Amino acid sequence: MHTLLSDELYQQFRDLLLTRSGLFFPDHRRNDLHHYLTTVLTTTGHQSLEALYAAASVDEHVLRTLIEGVTVGETYFFRNAAQFDALRTRIIPDLIERRGAIRSLRFWSAGCATGEEPYSLAILLRETLPDPPSWQVAILATDINTTFLERARAGVYGAWSFRETPAAVREQYFEQTGAARWRIASGIRQQVLFARLNLIEDEYPAVMNGTSMQDVILCRNVLIYFDDETIRTVVRRLYHALTPGGWLIVGHAEARSDFFAAFETINCPGTVIYRKPLQAPLFEHPAPLITPSPLRPPLPTVEHAPSGVESARAAASLPATPAADANATLLARKRHPSSHHGTSPQHTSGEADVLAAARQAADRGDLQTALHLCTAMIERQPLCAEAHLLTGQILEHQERFDDAIAAYRRAIYLDHTLHLASLAIAVILQRTGRISDARRSYERLSRALAALPPDAPAPSLGNTTVAELQAFIQRQVAALRS
Repeated sequence: MHTLLSDELYQQFRDLLLTRSGLFFPDHRRNDLHHYLTTVLTTTGHQSLEALYAAASVDEHVLRTLIEGVTVGETYFFRNAAQFDALRTRIIPDLIERRGAIRSLRFWSAGCATGEEPYSLAILLRETLPDPPSWQVAILATDINTTFLERARAGVYGAWSFRETPAAVREQYFEQTGAARWRIASGIRQQVLFARLNLIEDEYPAVMNGTSMQDVILCRNVLIYFDDETIRTVVRRLYHALTPGGWLIVGHAEARSDFFAAFETINCPGTVIYRKPLQAPLFEHPAPLITPSPLRPPLPTVEHAPSGVESARAAASLPATPAADANATLLARKRHPSSHHGTSPQHTSGEADVLAAARQAADRGDLQTALHLCTAMIERQPLCAEAHLLTGQILEHQERFDDAIAAYRRAIYLDHTLHLASLAIAVILQRTGRISDARRSYERLSRALAALPPDAPAPSLGNTTVAELQAFIQRQVAALRS
């Protein structure tokens, strides 16, 4: 078996891993890469590193084996006590105060390895939330390594994983399954959803994989394996995955200030954490985005969007639609459907300006102006589905959930292909604990999608296919039944 790593092979493996996984092996880590490759060579049965590289370049399965062979899964429960103290004393109290009315929280462990981090988070929330059963808590845990994820789902750990865990915590939340082996309690295990995700791919933030509108993201000891350009790209996407006021926790060695310039820097005892400003734009997102969140539709491309006084003038200039003409207008829409899925017919110049101005106001955080513009447009053009959709999104962000649902329903009545609005209604019902209604909403949307080809784009949901949306719905319905 030929295991010599020549200069040429080193550069080829280095570039392949950087391009496909973001993992970076600079010159000073060449020996580490050589060690990992030798192990992978034995696992895959290839006779030489040249053969391994050739196979990984064309075979996705071999490439995934290679990536998993060079990733590090070293972690343990409650790793970095100072950061868990910050969660307990600063972050969770802030969320309790801001989310107490709806009692809904979303957490994401990005780079979860074998699961100790998200399970630690679930235990911490169990111990710190007031009346935990009354809160709807979603904990997403992702990693690029499927072997790590399988071990995480099993939830069985050895003594080394508990080296900073109080004995009382292990006794309360784990059951011993053998000599020096413990399994996480089923109630904690069921709180965490594990999924594979490659942080360098542009598949997040997105509704479909649960990575949008997060309250807290932990991405610890992951960025250190990326080069600077990849770090900036990943941090930018994590920023957009957070809700305004959301928190980001990274490893101590990753806390280079220039990477996190968009965040507020919060100093806590023994650690530094980052917060997305509360005034951050509502609809801002990186591009490309695989599918928009219900709170983040794609913005239209316009050469000029009026603001301030010009916004008011744009609203005032809208042509009125008399109530007597409503049926005629609706009939015209059916005879001349838009060429775009889930959108209204071509707007007049005044309508397009007002919609653009409303989105621009929302981006600035001026929700009052955005809502005023939407209301003015609806008064003059009551059949504009997009104005009702945007109204619902603004109301949802203001946590006026019943009003948001009413706006979304009006949008759907005017354009039944606005599946983004249908999805938003189901998500709101789920967030606010109306489980039966949420399940019926998901199932109703699923039936509407059943007539469409599985590989077709889901109307109004960007590049998300019907099959992907159906899979997401199935996971949500299953979670509601558990």
